[in-house]
Parts: sequence; structure tokens; C-alpha cells
Amino acid sequence: MTFKQLGPSTSRMSRRRMLGTSALAGAAVAGSMRLSPRALGQATPQAAAPPALGEASGDLVEWGFGIQETNPLARARVLAFQEAYPDVNLEIVETFDQEQLLTAAASDTLPDVIWLGRFETAAWASRGVLRPIDDLVERDGYDTSMFYDWALEEASYDGELYGIPGGADVRALFVNLDHLEEAGVDTNLDTSDWESLSAAGEQLVVRDGDVIERWGFDHKMQAGYIWLWGEANGGTFINEDGTEVSFNDPAVVEALQWGVDAYDAQGGYQDYSAISSTWQGDEQFARGEVSMTMYEQWMLSAAVATISPDMNFTILPIRERGSGPDGPMATFSGGNAWYITSGAQNVDAAWEFIKYLHTVDTWMVGAQAVKQYRQETGAVYFPSLTGNVIADQRQIDELYEPINEAFDAAVELFPALVEVSNYRQIARSTVGGQLDQIMQTEGVIPALEGSRSPEEALEEANTVAQEEIDFA
Repeated sequence: MTFKQLGPSTSRMSRRRMLGTSALAGAAVAGSMRLSPRALGQATPQAAAPPALGEASGDLVEWGFGIQETNPLARARVLAFQEAYPDVNLEIVETFDQEQLLTAAASDTLPDVIWLGRFETAAWASRGVLRPIDDLVERDGYDTSMFYDWALEEASYDGELYGIPGGADVRALFVNLDHLEEAGVDTNLDTSDWESLSAAGEQLVVRDGDVIERWGFDHKMQAGYIWLWGEANGGTFINEDGTEVSFNDPAVVEALQWGVDAYDAQGGYQDYSAISSTWQGDEQFARGEVSMTMYEQWMLSAAVATISPDMNFTILPIRERGSGPDGPMATFSGGNAWYITSGAQNVDAAWEFIKYLHTVDTWMVGAQAVKQYRQETGAVYFPSLTGNVIADQRQIDELYEPINEAFDAAVELFPALVEVSNYRQIARSTVGGQLDQIMQTEGVIPALEGSRSPEEALEEANTVAQEEIDFA
């Protein structure tokens, strides 16, 4: 098997602009580069490739999955596929943008298989760009129970499955325990008691005159975490079929009001904006510039373990408001999936590729490559969240080496969070991306800035969002 690797750039666009790009049909994918397949194959040592699952041959074009040496989890698995399926000629286009995908659809030049955010399933399936895969799942007796139900649901549209999940993230509260002790804050935090979180944030702020040197508590509503806090407060954002928004749900308004008050108690959103503008690389928690902050799980290895491995910290799940210290955990997840396009020329090879990259054994090949890469670069190995229940646990059982109480507890927490997680409700809509942007620009940010009350801001966001749905 041989493959070519290409790499155009990525971007986002509005729904209206997307509708206007069909005139670009026939335009070529630009900014590509070609790399030597044999050099790639020799550059990343890997465990023995699992055997092929079935037969496949011919040309296979894939878009969106990068296999650079700095991404050994992806790289090792694709190279394993290369070894197991020598009769498949794989061409890899590492990145693409929405305009290129629309152009390819309009000109009948879609790739066979595509790596896409699950959040975008409804948007692209509704436009006929993706092929449902229920027939392939049924034909092969493919066991989808290995994946989290919510991830499969996010990769579905209108009752049909379109994608196979290929990763997950979760969100939790990172807490600097030394900061809490210095400020006299009880380190036994009950994250279902949101008032105690905002009170702790007020105590944890460090100022030098009018200058804030350390922020106390960052709930990150301004960074999209309204979906977590609103749902954890009992709110809903959209109906089941994705046709009617409810951004102005009283429970969502109440959650946003709490977020506004939590920042105001620390000095206000203007002060937050001032100090956050000095943060570099999203490493503020690892560098002690914020005491408590919401983060995705990957920040544990990307920043904390790399910059402050000796930090006295803990990672706590947010609990549903008022449910108590052992109440239901609240988070949300995202991630990508593999899809076969409606214009695929080699459906059988595409399906074999998807199945192979998601077997537990293939995930373990990738995990072993990650561990080796991190050891060679002097970094600590942490398991990845794959979207596959069995693979997530096997990484912990077979590859993870205990570090200390804080890191070990976090590694155990993250799969438990994924298990009870959910996707953002607005993914049900064919214009989910636009709804996400509207919530921020019309709802959350004006409320935090104080230009509108939370109720007024969410009423406006609800009106604009519903117009976007109706226009679609």
C-alpha cells in the first residue's frame, strides 16, 4: 500500500456564506504538499499491526486526519492500516475547510472518507454530503456497543447513524490546593454548591493595587461553558428535533446570572479580560495565574504535567446544582468521527479503514506509540479518551504508570466523566455551529460585559438563534 499526504488550511464560515459557495464548484484544493510515504512509514516505530478485518483494495482518499510525527496516536494507527491492507492506495489530505468540502460536493469530487467533528453531523448530513452507514453496520454485524451512546447519538441525524466516534473530551474543575490553603478556603469543595465556588473565587483573587495578579475562579462561560452550567442547572437549550431553541429557559438565565455575579465578585469581566489577555498558551493554571478553572482533560498532560508537575492540585467534576457533594456529575464532550461521504468511490475500503482504526487493538497500537513518543521527549504518558469504552480502560490498565495521587485520581476520573457525559444539545440542529456563535455573541458576552442583563441577553440570543433555524 502507498499513500500521499496533503495539507490545505482550515476555517469556519457562516450558514449564509456556506450557501453561497456552491459557485466555487470545480476549484482545486490549494496549498497542498506531498510527502514520501516510505519516509513516513520508517519514521514512527510501532507495535505489530493487528490483522486486517476484511478485504479492501484500490484507491482511497481521506480528508482531515493529520498524521504528523507529533501526533503518534493517529500516525501509528494509519501506518498499521497501511501494513494490514497493502492493496489500498491511501491519499491523505490532512486538513480542509468548509468551502473546499462544499466545492467538492458540488463538483462530485468528494473524498471517500472524512474526519469531521461530530458536532457537525447534522449540518453535513442534512446537505447530503455524508452517507448513512446503518447498512454497513448491519451487514457486518458491527458492534457499536463499544462506543458511548451519547457519541453515537451525536454522530447520527434524523434517526440514521453517519459516523463512528474517534475520540472524546470532557470538562472538569482544576483546583490549585496551595492557593486555597493560603487564602483560607476549605479545600473540600462541594461543586454542586455554586455559591461556594463564587465565594472562593472572590477570596482567591490577588491584587497589587488596581492590578490583578491572579484570578480566582474562571467558569469559562465566555469560552462556551454555558452549555455545561446551563444544563447542570436543569436548563435546556433546544427541543429534541433541533427545530426550536430555548436559550431563554429560566434555568439557563439563572445559570448565566450566577456566572455574571461570580465574575463581578472578583472585580468584573473587564478585570478578567485584562488579566486573561496576558495569559499565554492556555497555561494560566499551570503557571499559577488562576486558582480554579474549567478545562478539558487534555490540559493535564499539555500543561500541568509539563510545566508544574509538582503542583499540589486536584481535579473535580462539577455536580448538578444543589445535588450535594456526591450528586450527578455534569460535563459535556466533543470529538470527531469518521464518515463516508455520499460521493465515495470506494465505500468498501472506506468502511474497512474506519473499522480498523477503531478496533481496541488498533487503539492500543496508537496508545503504545504515544507512550513511546512521550518517553523519548521526556514527558509523562497519560491515556487518551478514544470514545471506545474498552480502549479507554485498557490504556489505564496496561500502559499507565502511576505518578502521584493527584495525577492518578485524574486519570481515573476522566473515563468516569465520559461515561456520564453528553454532547451539546444544539448539535441536533443543522445550524448548530451558528447557534453556538449566537449564544456567545448575543447572550453570554453582553451579559458578562454588563451591556444587557442575562435575561435580556438570552432573550435576544433566542430570537436570533430561532431566526437562524427558520432560515435554514
